[in-house]
Amino acid sequence: MSWTGRCKQYYSRVMDLPDAPVRVARGAAVGLALDFLPIPLISIPFAYVVARLLGGNGIAAALTAAFFKLAVPFFYVLNMATGTLLIGWRVPVRLEPVTVSTASPADWLDKLAQLGYPFLVGAAVNALLAGLLLYILVRKLLLLRQKRKGIVKEV
Repeated sequence: MSWTGRCKQYYSRVMDLPDAPVRVARGAAVGLALDFLPIPLISIPFAYVVARLLGGNGIAAALTAAFFKLAVPFFYVLNMATGTLLIGWRVPVRLEPVTVSTASPADWLDKLAQLGYPFLVGAAVNALLAGLLLYILVRKLLLLRQKRKGIVKEV
């Protein structure tokens, strides 16, 4: 399936969820925000649980976390850039790449520890901004869609 086909399929799945726009938007925002954080393997079920705890739609969170998985390396680079810009620290001179086939959780934690505070600060800021932006966008789209269909359902 092409990239546009996947985007349309994701859009349809999220927009057709039978829940209030605020809850669906909150779930989608949590799913995207958690992709910025260094939670490599369990972020999809973790997004579901966190969204449910925060009063959002867990399915929207899991779908969004899964949809943006391919963008996680870009998010991590953006986290480093944002954190370095905000804190002013320099990236460690020598970072060795971790190969997926031999990477253990200890290897991942070791590499993330080398990135340090700039990465974590950038992750927090980017997660907050991206989650807020997606929340506003999804909520507006859902409210417009419901208004067009004549559905009155808020909260």
